[in-house]
Amino acid sequence: MARKVRMRLDPRVVGSRVFMTLWLTVAWVMLWGSLEIGTIVAGLFAAIVVMVLLPLPRVPVEGLLRPLSTAWLVIVVAYYLVRSSIVVAWLSVRPQAPPRSAVLRAPMRLKSDFNLALAVNTLNLMPGGIVVRVDPVARYVYIHVLDAGSTKAVEEFRRQTAHVEKLYLRAFERPEDWRPSPKHYSAPTEEYSGRVPDRGDDSEEHR
Repeated sequence: MARKVRMRLDPRVVGSRVFMTLWLTVAWVMLWGSLEIGTIVAGLFAAIVVMVLLPLPRVPVEGLLRPLSTAWLVIVVAYYLVRSSIVVAWLSVRPQAPPRSAVLRAPMRLKSDFNLALAVNTLNLMPGGIVVRVDPVARYVYIHVLDAGSTKAVEEFRRQTAHVEKLYLRAFERPEDWRPSPKHYSAPTEEYSGRVPDRGDDSEEHR
């Protein structure tokens, strides 16, 4: 019983639930379009009802959210979104042949599958590339890149992907903050037996 109480009072779990409750309240207020006390209270009540009666599957909370690093993650990703949009726009109007595309492999060794999914969605938001496959065992992502016709373009892709990985690690999975959960999900290894690539080679390209 004491163990269950400690799990329920884990500040990381409590913090994630408080954040979700506040986020649902903000969404309620935005839907009503009225910043009044009654609307806020009603939104808070609705958020609590949703959290209690319609709970989402529990996701193990193993890392720790670092506010400053998270804010920097948002700023850098926003910059990449704008820059990638400009690059793709130029590729579409420049008076040259279309660039050579390719499917490139990049490491994305985030420990949490939840954070890995967030990072993959971030990469998908950036114009010029889309994740076509995720290897949850070897922790690789395979991305179809619009412009892979030069060494410079490929290196830029790898540098940007590695930077996104680093930003997520600093924001959510710093070594000193990581506490493995007994409920941590690991992909079934038998489904990938014999197909796990060598981690020492990150330069594989599929054209």
